Amino acid sequence: MTIQSSLSFSEIIGLSFLTIGLIVVTVLVIYLLKRLWQNNITFFLWLLKLLKFLYPKENVHRFEETIKLVARSTLNLTDKSSKFVYSGITHKPWYEFDDYKILRFVSNTLKEGLNDIEDECMAYFLSEHSVHSIVPKHKPSEIFGESFKDKDESWKYNLIWTQGKFTEAALSLFPKTVNIVTKLKPFIYPLAGEVAFLVMEPGVVIPPHADSEINLSLNCHFGIKTPEGCGIKVGGETRSWTRGEILCFDNSFTHEAWNKGQEKRVVLMLDIYHPELTKIEKYLLKLALKDLNLLGIEGGYNKIQDSQYLNQLLKNFK
Repeated sequence: MTIQSSLSFSEIIGLSFLTIGLIVVTVLVIYLLKRLWQNNITFFLWLLKLLKFLYPKENVHRFEETIKLVARSTLNLTDKSSKFVYSGITHKPWYEFDDYKILRFVSNTLKEGLNDIEDECMAYFLSEHSVHSIVPKHKPSEIFGESFKDKDESWKYNLIWTQGKFTEAALSLFPKTVNIVTKLKPFIYPLAGEVAFLVMEPGVVIPPHADSEINLSLNCHFGIKTPEGCGIKVGGETRSWTRGEILCFDNSFTHEAWNKGQEKRVVLMLDIYHPELTKIEKYLLKLALKDLNLLGIEGGYNKIQDSQYLNQLLKNFK
């Protein structure tokens, strides 16, 4: 018995050309978007509208709304706030990995590699590591002031990934961990996103603070060495780390952490995209961060200083 195709050969050919045409148009749109971003706001916004038309389910309008919010706030056209909420996505302190496929994938990938990550990590932190030693970033005294100078050697932010690539020390010291984290590269927040081993010695208390000014990313902690007496509070809710499990939170909320136990606490920290962002939103955000620096990867979103540019931007966002 022969099953007849529901489409004729000519219709199949036509659909194939339509698909190819759509791909070509999309590539051209993104190329022009990147080339003209800084030079022609009007044309850029026209291209943004075209992306919304081609991909109505990719939520490009949320990116547009957020850019307007940031611009208006910076120009004091509305009440200025030190924190921005990206339009249309969940904004809460804690995120459960079972609620999102991306977070489940991150969790499962790290769990599968737990023994390798733990072996490399603890071998380094229990040794003298005279060669290829990591220079910790973000010392407590640099963040919280000179009164925390005595904690600089007790809380260490050991960077292994930054600015879109692994550090030389990480490639030498943690090759298996590098291979595992490489599987998660599509989800790591670009430019400002980092991956690091965070080591907290007994007696350390990190005071309430916020690391971000917008809910574009989540901070994920993967437990490696998690003694009793350690905890973290985000948005008023306290949780503790567990070996081989992840905790995911929005670090634009005020949070604090402590080690009141007798042993050091070690976690692998990853900055990842908010799981509700679409692929096109991620690409637009990457352009905003890298090429335009509209969202300022250092010094917060108040780096936008050109009021003439912002007024033109808002005028054309109609």
